[in-house]
Amino acid sequence: MSIYINAYDGICSLGNNKNEIMQNIFKCKLSVTKNQIQSKDFMVGKIENLQDFSKDVKEIYKTRTNLILHHLLLNMQEPLNELFTKFSKERIAVIIGTTTAGVEENYKSMQKIEPQLFFTRNSLSNASEFVKDYLGLKSLAFSVSCACTSGAKVFIEAARLIKSNMCDVVICGGVDSLNTLTLYGFDSLEILSQKNSIPFSNNREGINISEGAALFILSKDRSDIQLKGYCTNNDAFHITKPNENFSAQKDTILNALKMSNLKPTDIDYINLHGTGTYANDKMEANLINDIFPNTLCSSTKGLMGHTLGAAGALEALICAQVLTQSIENGNSDLPPHYYDDMYDKNLPPINLIKSNLKKEVKNSLSLSFAFGGDNSAIILGV
Repeated sequence: MSIYINAYDGICSLGNNKNEIMQNIFKCKLSVTKNQIQSKDFMVGKIENLQDFSKDVKEIYKTRTNLILHHLLLNMQEPLNELFTKFSKERIAVIIGTTTAGVEENYKSMQKIEPQLFFTRNSLSNASEFVKDYLGLKSLAFSVSCACTSGAKVFIEAARLIKSNMCDVVICGGVDSLNTLTLYGFDSLEILSQKNSIPFSNNREGINISEGAALFILSKDRSDIQLKGYCTNNDAFHITKPNENFSAQKDTILNALKMSNLKPTDIDYINLHGTGTYANDKMEANLINDIFPNTLCSSTKGLMGHTLGAAGALEALICAQVLTQSIENGNSDLPPHYYDDMYDKNLPPINLIKSNLKKEVKNSLSLSFAFGGDNSAIILGV
């Protein structure tokens, strides 16, 4: 059974819809800037000009995380309305990947001694329940929360639901918002950069934390872009760093290729996890050099920052946009890899994309790796 992407959109510090995001990626626009959080300066990617909730929303759902999702639901009104004319609301499920939920609002609720709000906003299912409630859906709704693979794993869970006939359609995606807990937590690990992140550079200093979201409508209805393959695993190597021997990550990619009936040389573009930490860069460069030594690839986190639970979904959106442009024009602009051209010579070479490069793209691979040894790979194609 084939699973297709019927509609999608996204929002992050690079833009408030998928077209703005892609335009600014091709311009190599830096959207991560210095912001003060609890009296300390951080380099973050913050979304500007979010609309307020458009109708009565329960107090338990009034979080910045859900406000970001709300923006996308407004963006996607047309495909959602079309969806509701074709499918019963009892057969449309929701899966959202997130790590933050209402954690910032929880902190304020604790100060005001509002236990009911605290426990409901603190639930990781809050985001998926918000989408279900907002759209009046009657089927399953749940969240995936496994750090930075969350936004990729929603595709896998969605495909499984549809293939098992538990629903006909899944609205899935990832979302995370900036908050004090996450920023200070990463700061304690000493992996945040006070400059724009430059993955795979000899001058890297670490990552930038950002916020964002992407939503997709998946179903069996044939469309231009297919979810061709996917795989996820976990080697439980370490709580915060990947295994340098990359064996589990390699198995993830090879199994996704096997599901897709593709060879490594069939992949035209790879969106790397590319966080800008030495541990990730070393593992991922070795991994890509081993399987895809010549394949064009880039990390877009140097431009938009790391959106954590939303990253896998936003980077799948980038892959989908590249495929769409290739379908429409015969080839596509490829997302450039923003850094200072000082590639770390201690790493094996990989084929990072320079600006103004075009190519016909039929298959794209998006990679996501997370704390705790979690790994995910999804392949989108035409």
